[in-house]
Amino acid sequence: MIRFIVLITAVYLVNFWPDSGKALNAAASGVSNAKAAYTLSTFEIPEQLKLEVSGLAPLPDGRLAIAIRKGEIWIADQTSHPESTLYTPFAKGLHEPLGLAFHKDALYTVQRTELTRIRDLDHDGIADEYWTIAKGWGVTGNYHEYAYGPQFDLEGHAWITLNIGIGRGSVPDDNAWRGWSIKISPDGSWSPVSAGFRSPSGIGMNTAGDIFATDQQGNWFPTCPLIHIKPGSFHGHADALEHTRRPESSLQWNKDIPSGMSVVEAAKHLQAYQLPAIWFPYRKMGMSATDVLWNTTKGKFGPFDDQAIVGEFTMSMLLRVYLEEIDGIYQGACFRFFEGLQCGVLRLAWDNEGDLIVGESNRGWNSLGNRSYGMEKLTWTGEMPFEMQRINALHDGFRISFTQPLSKSTSIKPNHVKIQSYTYQYHASYGSDEILKSNLEITDIVLAHDRKSLDVRVKGLREGFVHEIELEGFKSNEEKKLIHTIAAYTLNKIPKQID
Repeated sequence: MIRFIVLITAVYLVNFWPDSGKALNAAASGVSNAKAAYTLSTFEIPEQLKLEVSGLAPLPDGRLAIAIRKGEIWIADQTSHPESTLYTPFAKGLHEPLGLAFHKDALYTVQRTELTRIRDLDHDGIADEYWTIAKGWGVTGNYHEYAYGPQFDLEGHAWITLNIGIGRGSVPDDNAWRGWSIKISPDGSWSPVSAGFRSPSGIGMNTAGDIFATDQQGNWFPTCPLIHIKPGSFHGHADALEHTRRPESSLQWNKDIPSGMSVVEAAKHLQAYQLPAIWFPYRKMGMSATDVLWNTTKGKFGPFDDQAIVGEFTMSMLLRVYLEEIDGIYQGACFRFFEGLQCGVLRLAWDNEGDLIVGESNRGWNSLGNRSYGMEKLTWTGEMPFEMQRINALHDGFRISFTQPLSKSTSIKPNHVKIQSYTYQYHASYGSDEILKSNLEITDIVLAHDRKSLDVRVKGLREGFVHEIELEGFKSNEEKKLIHTIAAYTLNKIPKQID
């Protein structure tokens, strides 16, 4: 049955989404080329344990706490040897926990109705304290009223995000703050921060201490975004605006939602509407973004320190994000990172060795792969992958940096770099095609002396637009081909020219 579902999913992708066959072929090629740099290990799981991972929390002693959707927390005794990991039950009776964190010697998870602290006070290996830290947001019983988190910030506040009640019909009075982010103080008091989420299943913090969340393509969201959460900002989903009438709202709203506009035009029309730091182009960069985890391993996971790894559910893969801040606004590039996982990715965590733990489940939705749940571990072998390491915006183009110097035999010509820009429709309909497309003229390409970066100068940069960059024929000094040749830079702000 599992294989049948996976086959149907793959056929559906190929036949009902243009260019998806190309995307699937690229995925197979990418995982093959990346194997020399990263190895993938699968955790052996007892048959009776349905490990539908919904939360991961590494513990200081090397163990791993694992939340599963049916309301339990298990402890894995180690992650160094996935083939021999032992699992013991720790907590049960939770209401669909969709996140897990270890903070100040306790585990924290968000149930549908509350943020809960869970501790083992008598040290017998079983939780004996379930303490409500915060509650009070609306829960009506709607299937989609998920709650995600927590993510603790540098000051000890817990951040959570709340799913909109999709398809709930008439709006009841007890659905307060659906589609909002919430900041919870250590004393349990909390306040709504920003509005307009749809299904913000991933929440994380960068090394500067700023909080980000992913969201899902659907109504009001043309494709999946990565959003910087800022107080008083609006992220796009109109259903969340009903709560701006509440006195605790951080956002005042007295405008009609526009129609027939692009997201760029809508952001100009609606002052509070904040465009995301990243748009993930649909199919090219996945179809259902989930967890977001910053690389804090200090070189243990390869040449991508201070970048984010993003889980992708439907296409069972990992993405990579490089962000920069221009005039206080986050923007940057997204790349495919690793394809061919066994199941949809829900949660990510670093273990003590700097390996990436990937928690998976496809419960309720289809994803590529041959399993319906489980865990895998991605380990850097020490071999340098040949990738675009990062992309920085310039006032007249982009600087593309590589993990290895370009081969001296590589001839760099304007037709080896293709850049197109586009944006999306802002509307209540499900998703959006790429609109207002334009192929940009390459005017010059300048290779750095160390051959590890090149400046691509172009005509026609557009603020607020995605700029998709494709490279052809690039090889490293070791004559390796680029593992991934396409990147997408969300250009919210064109940098000023430096004299």
